[in-house]
Amino acid sequence: MSDDPHTVALHADRAIGDDAGVAPPIHVSTTFDKARDPDRFYRRESHATTERLEAVVGQLEGGAAVAYPSGMAAIAAVLRLIRPRRIALPAEAYHGTRELVAAEPAWETAAPDGLGEGDVWWVETPSNPRCLVTDLAAVAGQAAARGAVVVVDSTFATPVLQRPLALGARFVVHAATKYIAGHSDAMGGLAVCADESDAAALRAARNLDGAIPGSLDAWLALRGVRTLPLRVERQSATAAALAGWLAEKVGRVWYPGLASHPGHDVAQRQMSAFGGIIAFELGSREEAAAVVRRLRLFRNATSLGGVESLAEHRIEADPESPPGLIRLSAGLEAPADLIADLAHALEGR
Repeated sequence: MSDDPHTVALHADRAIGDDAGVAPPIHVSTTFDKARDPDRFYRRESHATTERLEAVVGQLEGGAAVAYPSGMAAIAAVLRLIRPRRIALPAEAYHGTRELVAAEPAWETAAPDGLGEGDVWWVETPSNPRCLVTDLAAVAGQAAARGAVVVVDSTFATPVLQRPLALGARFVVHAATKYIAGHSDAMGGLAVCADESDAAALRAARNLDGAIPGSLDAWLALRGVRTLPLRVERQSATAAALAGWLAEKVGRVWYPGLASHPGHDVAQRQMSAFGGIIAFELGSREEAAAVVRRLRLFRNATSLGGVESLAEHRIEADPESPPGLIRLSAGLEAPADLIADLAHALEGR
């Protein structure tokens, strides 16, 4: 089998022979008949539906995946496995990550040049919400010189557009709730490890702390990941069209595919396309809130990566966001219809 993500997404889990059906079943049993399957004992230890999802995402990323009930659970599991003293956070990162690090007394935040052996250099690229881009190969080289561990939140890029492990990261995390599940109906997280021994340690810890995904969520994420390459390609193309249109209408548009974006050159090197997220800024908090209210096709909701387009006045979820910033998640609608919706909403400014 080739490494083409279209094929991998559909066939990477075929070795898990849990049923003859072309579409895998949802396994809900919590315990197993040892006479029929001596390798399975209790669902917290092993679960075929979860293992299928892990097999697909692991191969897409080029590593070993471990699934969790949320993206935050995956982030927490990786940090607690590493047990760093210091963590370097980027200038812009998901607010849940910042809050988790701040809440743990054993972790200190530091600049990258203050990191030492066993510390964590946390990277989020593209970042939330302005899609800031970090040069992963450069960070990996600098971290290795200090003995620091590189962890990349690649939720915005997905494994289809960017493979941080190949660029030197030790761990990649995803909120599977977003693009991987892709339909705004499942919650989950994934940690993907460059080394199988790290994945084994994460699974052992997950068995003890019980942070396992539910059967339905795992199955929905598995169903969603089958179309991940197609959806991301379409969403990236739509986002590029929206960003180009917006760049002529508003003062500031944040999209890595635009030459005006500060991370454009790096994104061209390390991503195969620029993703489905766009942010743009208006003059005030009140103006941004009014534009979001006037949108008709874009749903006013948090989260991202689903088949439907979403618009969020980001400061309502993250108080550190610029007051006039609106984040768009491009869905699968016709780009012309989405542009018409934005035009209608912006006309009333």
